[in-house]
Amino acid sequence: MNPNAAAAANSAGLEAFAAAHPRLAERQLKQAYLHWAEQRGILVNLGLACMQQGKVALAERCYRLAATSEELRTRRSARKNLGFLHLWRGEWHQGWHWHGCRFEGEPFLDQQWSGQPLNGQPLLVWNDVGMGDAFQFVRYTQPLVARGERVILAVHSSQIRLFQEHLAWPLAQVVDRDRIDLQAGPHIPLMGLVGLLDPSTAWGRSWPGPTWRLPGGQPVAPHALGLCWASNPNDRSLHRFKSLAAEALCARLNPHERTWHRLSLQTDEPEAHQHLKLAPSGRCWVATLERAGRCRRVHSVDTAVAHLAAGAGVPVTLHLGAMADWRWQGAAPLWYPRLTPYQDGAAAAP
Repeated sequence: MNPNAAAAANSAGLEAFAAAHPRLAERQLKQAYLHWAEQRGILVNLGLACMQQGKVALAERCYRLAATSEELRTRRSARKNLGFLHLWRGEWHQGWHWHGCRFEGEPFLDQQWSGQPLNGQPLLVWNDVGMGDAFQFVRYTQPLVARGERVILAVHSSQIRLFQEHLAWPLAQVVDRDRIDLQAGPHIPLMGLVGLLDPSTAWGRSWPGPTWRLPGGQPVAPHALGLCWASNPNDRSLHRFKSLAAEALCARLNPHERTWHRLSLQTDEPEAHQHLKLAPSGRCWVATLERAGRCRRVHSVDTAVAHLAAGAGVPVTLHLGAMADWRWQGAAPLWYPRLTPYQDGAAAAP
């Protein structure tokens, strides 16, 4: 196989992965790597395909080999994924170590906070991962605020108003993460804060909540069932893997829930909304929080809506795939006191 054919096999593997066909992706990516071994970035993709099938040991071998690449981008990606793999196993020290290598070579590492006294300086906490991560892990700013630190939170621009107006504790400032200077003073990525303050995640998993103040206060009589069946479509690598068909989600409702008024917490998905005769949720997180607060229960896949609703104290049934994210491994408690996981299938042993 020539390099062009190997590149085509790699692309085909990525397309199969995005289409939630990890077994096919594994075959394509193995073929690509067999004939293009100097491109160790293929191993990162292969590791992801293996991980989705529960082939954890094989995924680890892929990541460790890719982590020795001469290409900085490949090393960073491999080490980040190796970190997630160790976190999935509950191997906290190794997990946070490898995950912390995702910024290897960045000049802003000199200013990254490692727990030393701030002496009145503000601390910039910036979210470098998904929107749901910001909703979940913002709880780690609360003990800093409680001890008198000035915390500036940098998030996606669409989330700023929500954090400014509805977070259950005050932050010094909430800013756009695309407009920050990481060399201007002490800072830490949000997931780095988790590893620093709570390496085993025991504190965070037992968080009593709530994270949010509902718009207009807590409703007296929630009367609706909230539904969110698809994850972020911009995340091509995980969108199909995390999402369900709307009808499949509804089929999992118990007989009592099927009598409730349904309320969509889902954006986009026009055909599914039309089929279910539901109005889609708008692209405003404050409005989504208000909708979630009117629900007796929310059924959601693993996406930001689930974290938002659960953080507001709404009962959430979280629909997980057979190989769920690292944060859902282990025994309860699972981050929110009123969250119940629903897992279709079981993960393979490491």
